[in-house]
Amino acid sequence: MQAPGIVRKQLFLLAFSIPAIQAFPFLSSANRNFSMMSATADDNGGKDYYRKDGVKIDFDPYASGMAEKYGLPGSTDPEGFDPYADTVGPGIYGGSVLRDDSGEVTIGEQYQNHNSRPGPVYDGNGYSLMSRAIQSGPTKVTEILKDFPLLKDEMSSGGARPLHVCGMSKQGQLATQALIDGGSDLHLLDTYNYNALHRMASNDLEIGAEALVKAGLDPNYRPPGSDSSPIDIARRSRAIKFLMAMQSLGHYD
Repeated sequence: MQAPGIVRKQLFLLAFSIPAIQAFPFLSSANRNFSMMSATADDNGGKDYYRKDGVKIDFDPYASGMAEKYGLPGSTDPEGFDPYADTVGPGIYGGSVLRDDSGEVTIGEQYQNHNSRPGPVYDGNGYSLMSRAIQSGPTKVTEILKDFPLLKDEMSSGGARPLHVCGMSKQGQLATQALIDGGSDLHLLDTYNYNALHRMASNDLEIGAEALVKAGLDPNYRPPGSDSSPIDIARRSRAIKFLMAMQSLGHYD
């Protein structure tokens, strides 16, 4: 067995071999614990808001207090939450986190207090190693897990695990099966009490969603402490591709 210091050095060098990535979309149906407004037509003065990928934003990005907390359009923190695009940077989700001398993740106030629950503390170093590997594709993920199998359930900001991160982008979902094959835990929840299938639903990602359901996740399951099932989220956000995939698998009428 290699010494912990040698392993940390190997991981450090490996991190620099993986390209940086852009902010994740982050449908805020997952964010009802931090006083976001619901994006019904009545709440938003008759107007609905949509992300660039066509997913419906279920809060009012121009609500009172939003600019004070997150900044004006074009002036938001790239490591935090951009309510106008409904995206999050590594401070909020999928980012590298602080660890103590024994390697345990430091738990405390989360970045921008975007989620008021205590969670992994962002270390300011951008996206985690596995978050970047996932964006590089399934081949890179499999390569890393071969040498560092414990990274299959790596903890990152927002309490995200690698399977959660797969649910944050069209590219990321392609690594879902590689993580399932590598033994990633399907049932782990992030600090929003959401599993990876919730994230697939929030971003209308049918490929990763189908892989997770076939592996055993239930799209109608609402975890303890959660406000929604994946199907609930998909219906609110009009995630048509996700719902069609669930229908084909017999989980949605």
